Amino acid sequence: MKITMEEAPALKDAIEAVVNLVEEGVFEVNEDGLSLKAMDPSQISMVSFSMPKSMFSEYVVGDQKRIGLDIGKLARVLARGNSGESVELEVDEGRLNITFKGKKRKRVFKLPLLDLGEGLEREPKIEYKNKAVMRSDVLREVLKDAKLVSTHISFVLDGNVLKVEIKGDDGEIKEEFEKEGEALKELEIESGAKATYPLSYMEDIIKGSKGDTDIMMCIESDRPLKIEYSIVGANAKYFLAPRIENV
Repeated sequence: MKITMEEAPALKDAIEAVVNLVEEGVFEVNEDGLSLKAMDPSQISMVSFSMPKSMFSEYVVGDQKRIGLDIGKLARVLARGNSGESVELEVDEGRLNITFKGKKRKRVFKLPLLDLGEGLEREPKIEYKNKAVMRSDVLREVLKDAKLVSTHISFVLDGNVLKVEIKGDDGEIKEEFEKEGEALKELEIESGAKATYPLSYMEDIIKGSKGDTDIMMCIESDRPLKIEYSIVGANAKYFLAPRIENV
């Protein structure tokens, strides 16, 4: 296996969509591209990440491969790539060789491969009927507001409005976003819904997104929240378990 990306920082940016949630994972490399499906250590969230073959200037895979890696170590190495440098990934003798090439300079980092089994095979089979699309910078501000009073955030879909409700010992916050407003770019509601999710995981999920990124949220009552966005051409999809309220 040998794949190359012309701009090393782009690969670093893409992997940041994974590293905030997952410590270790199995990358699948095949003729379509590179992908990873993994749960966070607490089993509360899942990430499904993919980079199409078209993102790479050189892409030689051969037989389908599974590569187990420490995601944190991978991210730290990729962060050493500079603008104007290319990055090359190659598997050799039980290691992943990461080579940065610039003007008359080459650096090679070698990471051990991990035996992590087959990894996750599929995403949860859930039918989502409701969708909201919000800019990343707006959603970040919502989460900052919520942290003032609670560790959880509730989303309510009602009519043509997305409501955010936060309740905690330090107070309550309510926010509303109308359909086709500046902050809420899209809103499709087939049936009303309400669900509550942990703030810290939502912060980690959107940390890899840029400020002007469109973030899609699929919300169903007391079902996992589905969040999806693109980053430098890669696709990051997440599923976050809800907090079930005691009646």
